[in-house]
Amino acid sequence: MLKSEGFQRYLRNTSWLFVDRVVRLAAVLVSSIFITRYLGPSLFGELNYASAFVGIFLTLTSMGLDDIVARDLVRDPEKRDRILGTAAFIKLGGAVMLFFIVGALAFLKGMDGIKMGMVLLISGAEFLKPITVCEPYFHSQVKGRIVAKVNIVQALVSAAFKIGIVLLVPKPTDGTNDPALILFACAYFVEMVTLSGGYLLAYRNYGPHWRDWRFDKVVAVQLLKQSWPLVVFGLALYVQAKVDQVLIGDLLRGKLGEAGANAEVGQYSVALKMIESLGFLPSIVVASLAPAITRARLENHDLYVLRIVNQYRLMFVMFLVTAVPLYFLAQPFMVLFFGEEYRPAGYLLSLFAIRLFFTNMGVAKMSFITNESLFRYSLVMSVVGAVCNIGLNLVLIPLYQSKGAIWAMIISFFVSNFLLDLFYKEARPNLRYTIHAIASFWHVRYAR
Repeated sequence: MLKSEGFQRYLRNTSWLFVDRVVRLAAVLVSSIFITRYLGPSLFGELNYASAFVGIFLTLTSMGLDDIVARDLVRDPEKRDRILGTAAFIKLGGAVMLFFIVGALAFLKGMDGIKMGMVLLISGAEFLKPITVCEPYFHSQVKGRIVAKVNIVQALVSAAFKIGIVLLVPKPTDGTNDPALILFACAYFVEMVTLSGGYLLAYRNYGPHWRDWRFDKVVAVQLLKQSWPLVVFGLALYVQAKVDQVLIGDLLRGKLGEAGANAEVGQYSVALKMIESLGFLPSIVVASLAPAITRARLENHDLYVLRIVNQYRLMFVMFLVTAVPLYFLAQPFMVLFFGEEYRPAGYLLSLFAIRLFFTNMGVAKMSFITNESLFRYSLVMSVVGAVCNIGLNLVLIPLYQSKGAIWAMIISFFVSNFLLDLFYKEARPNLRYTIHAIASFWHVRYAR
């Protein structure tokens, strides 16, 4: 089986996607070091406040369509142009909604000219998002190498553009640098132009042409009926991931002043970026184990439970291996790479190490949800987690500043990933598997 053409095809596809993630991670880390040192905590926080403000609504431009489109292209390849054209039209409508919603909220919040400009530039880049429907098309053809190549080029161009700003625009000395902030916001446009242009070029070279895409009302209704729960799910996830940076800026502005609140957002954001960079590891492991778990679910329930438990054991071991060293080395790491002024971010990063436990377990939990078809439950999880996170942020940030946002995130993850299982009968076995795995994590070596 390992030497079969089909297996080798999927192996090459997965390998390209892995290389893509590693290259993009390296590009983001390198460019982040340049940007954070160049801007300093206050200006870096101002930039991240604007991107997080738009990021809350990014699910509107994806509309939860990518996986559905890839699936439908496999099922009905003859409908390719209607499916892609309709999905692109829906995404364009989502981009219009995002732009006006974000613009209206920014106006009502009374943002200054620079923040308003950054918000509009970042949200305006989403008008190019419809072209990315090419990505699920390539996934449906098991052409991961094309997706990887486009993403790698985009990551390198984006990193080069941002580093170019650092090298060519004079470093701010008075706490303000409006041209640099606007240019960094323009970097989102550069990213989307590179990404969309790369996909269009690859799509044309592969054979079809985007001008053949057609909108189909029937297909649109079918896609929207299937995708709306994913839109709500995605919105809840984006809120849980991005709202803390916005709330830190808003809630601390009166207490710390504009510059102080921005600096707090900057310290929090750089620590958050570092912890998020570790998130791809459990995702890759879970993706590689998914076929074996699914087969066991169909063939042998005891083996299925064993593999689920062993996956949780592996996630817990990965948490220990990464979080324990990170907890003790976070501060010297941040000072070494980002400078002495980011020492407070090192303390935040050490607290973020606790979050890795919930991240790892949450990623692994999706295997149970998928195999048990508990998609409505996952929707409830995401909404409860988002509401809980917002409520806790409103209470804890005024008291503990950025540290309060981290504890709000940790508590909300505990509620949505663990506590909620107690109240949903179909999910209670998962809680039992998780506790058993943590209590016997050293048995991961017996996994099969």
